[in-house]
Amino acid sequence: KSDAERVTLGRAARALARITSGLGDIEGEDNSRPTVIIVLYRLPIIAKRSADGSWSFKWDDDALYLTSVGLREGLRDKMRLLWVGIINSEDEVQSHEMDAVSQTLLAEFNCVPVFIPRDTLTEFYQGFCKGTLWPLFHMLTPLTDENDHTVQFDRSLWHTYCLVNRKFSDVVVALYQEDNMIWIHDYHLMVLPSQLRRRLTGSKIGFFLHIPWPSSEAYRTLPVRDELLRGLLSSTLLGFHLFDYARHFLSACVRLLNIEHEARRGILGVEYSGRHVMIRVSHIGIDPTRFTTHLGSEAVQEKKEELGLVPIRNHRQHVLAAIDDLDVFKGISLKLLAFENLLQAYTTYRGRVVLVQVAIPKKARVKSIVQSEIRELVEQINTKYGKPGYTPVIYIERDISFDERIAIYSEADALLLTPIRDGLNLIPYEYIVSSGNGKGQLILSEFTGCSRALSSAVRLNPWNYDEVMSAIDRVLQRDPEEIMLKHAADRKYVESHPTAKWAESFLTDLTQASEPVQKLLKLGLGLGVGLRVLEFEGFEALNAEKVVRAYDASEANNTERVFLLDYDGTLTMSTCSSRMSHAWARPSDAAMQYLAALARDSRNHVYIMSGRTKEVLMKTFAGIPAIGLAAEHGFYYRSPNSTEWTTLQEVSDLSWREVALEIMQGYAERTDGSYIEDKSAGLVWHYLDADPEFGNWQAKEMRDHLETVLNAFEVQVVTGHGWLQVRLQNMNKGAMTEKILKELLPDGSSPGFVLCLGDDRTDEDMFTILSRELDRSRCELFTCTVGVKPSNANYYLRTSDEVVDLLGLISMTSQRPTGLPATTVAAAMDTHRARSTTVSDFRDLARPSA
Repeated sequence: KSDAERVTLGRAARALARITSGLGDIEGEDNSRPTVIIVLYRLPIIAKRSADGSWSFKWDDDALYLTSVGLREGLRDKMRLLWVGIINSEDEVQSHEMDAVSQTLLAEFNCVPVFIPRDTLTEFYQGFCKGTLWPLFHMLTPLTDENDHTVQFDRSLWHTYCLVNRKFSDVVVALYQEDNMIWIHDYHLMVLPSQLRRRLTGSKIGFFLHIPWPSSEAYRTLPVRDELLRGLLSSTLLGFHLFDYARHFLSACVRLLNIEHEARRGILGVEYSGRHVMIRVSHIGIDPTRFTTHLGSEAVQEKKEELGLVPIRNHRQHVLAAIDDLDVFKGISLKLLAFENLLQAYTTYRGRVVLVQVAIPKKARVKSIVQSEIRELVEQINTKYGKPGYTPVIYIERDISFDERIAIYSEADALLLTPIRDGLNLIPYEYIVSSGNGKGQLILSEFTGCSRALSSAVRLNPWNYDEVMSAIDRVLQRDPEEIMLKHAADRKYVESHPTAKWAESFLTDLTQASEPVQKLLKLGLGLGVGLRVLEFEGFEALNAEKVVRAYDASEANNTERVFLLDYDGTLTMSTCSSRMSHAWARPSDAAMQYLAALARDSRNHVYIMSGRTKEVLMKTFAGIPAIGLAAEHGFYYRSPNSTEWTTLQEVSDLSWREVALEIMQGYAERTDGSYIEDKSAGLVWHYLDADPEFGNWQAKEMRDHLETVLNAFEVQVVTGHGWLQVRLQNMNKGAMTEKILKELLPDGSSPGFVLCLGDDRTDEDMFTILSRELDRSRCELFTCTVGVKPSNANYYLRTSDEVVDLLGLISMTSQRPTGLPATTVAAAMDTHRARSTTVSDFRDLARPSA
């Protein structure tokens, strides 16, 4: 940052500290209402600097897509709203003015400004938001720039985006009080939830996206795709306007993060880092009262005269209206071409139909080539078909006032919108409640966000000129009674779904959502994206020193120690495709050395609990005969220092294998990237390398098929991440664990120390059995899953590297000279990998910055 930026940010922080110090007094006026902190890029405030340098402020009723007034009025008696955002003004607030401006906005509007230098905001908004995210999320990503050079991702703009989100985070954290809810709006702040999640444990964070979410194929081109997904998944409740957008988002989660979704009683959700993130689909509404109360005003009548709408009405001409942003996504050129073809093909409409097209320029999105094309088409149509007293296209290229908007709506016979990609578009709702008697017809592109909600709308493909012409002709020929009935139905829908009802419903879901709290643990550093964030009770990072102390105690007490270790994903790590990894994966040399060292101690009983075949395990651990092996989840097992393999139970009927194999082969042939692993006591279908969505779909179908066909056999069908297995009932790692404990301690006593490590669903049986059998004993029990996810284990390690480091620390402990402290061993341990990080390592770093 420049020196000027540092000064600005520093003074902004001091101004924030002063206003938050007095926040309690303001809140004390009525603390019975819940407080909602609404975070959006721009505050719903119009700020102007007068000639003498003083500031004036008033509510911007057109903010948040013309819904801010509906939110304020609708929720005023139910909740206390605290608004956070930048000040929307051409003039920048100077450093010495920040304190006074902040105090005024808080006292009079319950608004708290975020002060960010102008240059930073320009990079943030025009650079990353509108230059990168906006076209990508509308699925129009250019491959070359205006100079025909390949478009390159600008990493500095991404850093600016994260920085601005961080400044918002600082303000929200300073304002937040226990039981407040936080509601974040739109794509400008998509990493803010993850930054808040680290600093406000247990907070309920809602996020609503007001633009489309692109298909996973388009989204995956973004270099920071995972970071944005993780940022959003730190929310408690995620909102989208349409199911299409939610579906694309969930598809991205599956394909990029391998996170599957589920539905619980009609509510979509995903499990992320041990938390349940709810997905809500609900289209925002408008404030109908605001429009209907202005319809008969003198100001609206004056605007009709100024816009030239009265002569059109007097000449009994049909009016087609359109209000769009001047943006390539709005399909204005397609609309004009279709209208020109209409006048050419239907000569009876010449002189009888007028198109009033409003194009509102947006500074960050206006492209000269689009602007020029629209102007040329308007001039071409008016020159070719215009005549005295008749102008086919009335083109207005500027921002229009609220009164002008209503004037156009009330005179239009039909609304014609032809976007090629659209997110939030409330123009049809506004038109429905503002249109006059005998009017109110809708001609909407099928890509318009709200087209499905309005039953009377004629939906069309804007690229098909013939379809657009036919739709206009059909609408203009409708029977007046049909028009009235359909308009009444849509008006009833719009009036019964106002902005306030939408907001209240969303906040009700947010209130009822569960957001567990972990008071001791908060992981996540830096900008808060791309890092795991963990917040839930009864589940914490495994502290290596605690394990070593427990190991020491068991050695001093001369008790038995048991190590139950999964193989794939715990002792090994996948670095290539699923099939190659499955064929080649083996523990590292360091891991093998540590296991050998542990097994040399006669009181250590080390077992490898794997789903692999006995041939694989024998080959891998041939040099360490002191390790016990359990293959195929315990169907075969070999005790330490033994060469004889035995089975967990006698099985006489394996006739089901032939039936199951035939079914699984059929699915494997139809699912590219999948394969079948044949085992003595089961069959496994692996599909991790297949298309994620298709693989999951096929797995669900196969499971239903197998469970139906094999119902008469004593087998079970189990699934995990990227695999489906058919195996014998009661043949699992839990049963094997019980067998090991009984053989080691036939008198029913307990070992002094147990460390159980695993990474997938098959290991949960071990965790469950150990917790049931040993929880009430004096045994030091450590059940630990690899990866942060819901589990029956009490602890977690993040990666298999951390597993190896832990085993190394324990093995060194067992070999250290008597009396040498465990902490000294930990400090002396020198490995190329970082050791398992504990809570204390993060405690200082995770504190919010001043």
